[in-house]
Amino acid sequence: MKWVYEKRKYILFLALAVWMGLIFGFSHQKAAQSSEISGTITYRVAEGINEVFALDWEEETLKGYAKAWQHPVRKAAHMTEYAVLACIFLANAVQYPRWKKRAYLWGWLGATVYAATDEFHQLFIEGRSGEVKDVGIDSLGAFLGMAAAWLVIWIWGRLYKSSNRIKKY
Repeated sequence: MKWVYEKRKYILFLALAVWMGLIFGFSHQKAAQSSEISGTITYRVAEGINEVFALDWEEETLKGYAKAWQHPVRKAAHMTEYAVLACIFLANAVQYPRWKKRAYLWGWLGATVYAATDEFHQLFIEGRSGEVKDVGIDSLGAFLGMAAAWLVIWIWGRLYKSSNRIKKY
């Protein structure tokens, strides 16, 4: 049974490395390429809303909404990717007895430090910049990821305890 425990550590570490690589890859895109991708996504969202609600927006209206939504969508995507990163850090931290008591702190701290290094990395990419406020946004995403993980684990624990009480009677 020990081999399962050991494999889990490797799988979680691999998941962490892959997710960090994915974030690095997105950050390594030139500003124009990154903007084009997010612009395409927000345009498709605007198209979808237009179709679902039969709004009959003109092309210029679609482009206007897509442009207006692009910044908030990008920041929400950053928060989400760092929430996931923090959760993967958390899953890795609970594998080690010395880190287990402060696993949520390690999850948040790991994601926040990576956000800072990622912003530094962006200083060297054409058209990109490293912003302290982006580290704050990413850190907030990591915090929300930790809060969501805590809530899910708490609910799971409550359900598990109540199901055991029911079985006793």
